[in-house]
Amino acid sequence: MKAALLKAIREIKIEEKEIPKPKNGELLIKVLYSLTCGTDLKAYERGHPYIKYPRIIGHEYVGEVIEKGSDVKNFEIGEIVTGANSAPCMNCYYCKKGNYNLCENLKDTLIGFTLDGSFAEYMIIPKRIVELNLFKIKEKNYKKYASLEPLACVVHAWNLLKVNDDDEVLIIGSGPIALLHAQLALNFTKKVHLLGKHESRLKLAKMLGVKVYDYEEYKDEIARLKEGEGYDIVIEAVGTIEAWNIAFELVRKGGTLVYFGGLKAGTQINLDAYKIHYGELKILGSFHHDPNSVKKAFELIEKNKVNTEMLITSERKVDELEQALLSMAKGEDMKVGITF
Repeated sequence: MKAALLKAIREIKIEEKEIPKPKNGELLIKVLYSLTCGTDLKAYERGHPYIKYPRIIGHEYVGEVIEKGSDVKNFEIGEIVTGANSAPCMNCYYCKKGNYNLCENLKDTLIGFTLDGSFAEYMIIPKRIVELNLFKIKEKNYKKYASLEPLACVVHAWNLLKVNDDDEVLIIGSGPIALLHAQLALNFTKKVHLLGKHESRLKLAKMLGVKVYDYEEYKDEIARLKEGEGYDIVIEAVGTIEAWNIAFELVRKGGTLVYFGGLKAGTQINLDAYKIHYGELKILGSFHHDPNSVKKAFELIEKNKVNTEMLITSERKVDELEQALLSMAKGEDMKVGITF
């Protein structure tokens, strides 16, 4: 099979590999469609703590079931499926607490990180994902389901929130994650704002019915963005220190901050303790997904409640994966659909 292997930082090679065989509880799928992700780009540019070279990357996928391992009962050969990139063990300390997204053993099933991923003609779906986080697609338009994993992460964030229908929500960012947050926000309130870059992306946000602000116009005077006292809910969806600080500046007293965009381990930021304490701020971190959010995300896509195809800005063959990632780095693409 043809596969794209990340062999070192900024080194991707297209190679022929043997088609893997599914073990007990696993499925072998033929990958029909796979999407690039910002995490793929980060892994390409600077590596990833979970990735040992060489690794077939890619973790947003749709595929056809080709072969079943023993004891797989809920899926049949020929079915089209999509799923998450991991699944909890259900047995560790955090799983028993109900914090499935914090499972101590997630890395055992991390497609595209600790396990070979979807930028290959064939891929193994691990047993736990088969059991908990894999779904059958019952329509011809399967491409829209490839964004299941990032949408599940966004759904998880909104599951942490209490939102009133008159809340003012600000989303910081204009990439795929920010646009998914905007669509989820509109399910709760019509007062949704977005601060971002790139005219083409801001146009997409406007099409959704979101009030947009171009960062270049406000970067020297961020406080001008405040709606009165500030925003009830601020979602940071960039993953930079600057974006974290902007989010903190624009939330109102008694408001809620969601830090969705991750920073490198060990990163230190300075937040005003006075504002946190006397302003009674609620500060939430949001990480990954759980089976509930994955199922909800699938249902949102199935019912056309979220437009995921708007995030796909071009398509390429797997041979051009490196070019696809470079186009993302330049801001020319958000997500690239990869085919074989």
